[in-house]
Amino acid sequence: MRLCSSTPCVVVLTETDVEVKINDHHPFTLPENHLAILACNNNIIEFSKLNNALVAHVSRPVLNDYLQFLNKDLTQVTPWSRLAAPVISCYSRTPEVFRQAALHSILETTERCEIERTRSLLFTVLSNFLDHTGFIALLMHMLRSSVKDSVYQIIQSDIHKEWSLSLVASALCLSPSLLKKKLKNENTSYSQIITDCRMRYAAQQLLMADKNISQVSQLCGYRSTSYFISVFKTFYGTTPLHYVAQHRQQYLTV
Repeated sequence: MRLCSSTPCVVVLTETDVEVKINDHHPFTLPENHLAILACNNNIIEFSKLNNALVAHVSRPVLNDYLQFLNKDLTQVTPWSRLAAPVISCYSRTPEVFRQAALHSILETTERCEIERTRSLLFTVLSNFLDHTGFIALLMHMLRSSVKDSVYQIIQSDIHKEWSLSLVASALCLSPSLLKKKLKNENTSYSQIITDCRMRYAAQQLLMADKNISQVSQLCGYRSTSYFISVFKTFYGTTPLHYVAQHRQQYLTV
């Protein structure tokens, strides 16, 4: 049976021993009561038997949020080998939690509570693979449908760091000139991405944390508070103080 999913990643739970074949790799056996995380994009995945009720579909936003939740330095992660089968397996310690996660992963809902419940369940499922040394590399591999996404992941992994084009390019095993070219082909630039990351983080800190503008400026990697305010005003169309005042007023009128 061929595995089908519109998401970049699935996690499968086996009820019995199952033979799996991915692309041209040699088939392997997943033992009973084991979990397997598999990259779906551009891969042909065949199972000798498959219970669709035991397949958890993990979306790109959930994978991105989980990587941020782990709070790891992604520049130190050894990239996943393109020659390796994109799969990791482990024993399932919480099969009942997995069954709930699989069920929720296919629910179509706009209710915030249900969306957060699904996210929490999938985070728990993904955490089963934390002991595997290649787990984070596989997550990054599954998300790298574009260079832009990769740059976002690198910067968001440590938003406080004084990033440079050369540093990010090195983390992606690219030359600075090639990184610039690839980003241009995706209709963006390094400066646009890092500004977007910093400004979204700045807005979050201003609204959710008890920090002043100078502190937020430093947290976002800006040495000059006045320059931070200038960039913020260009990005949001208002100063940080006015931005906070406007949003607090909205909360009071809700």
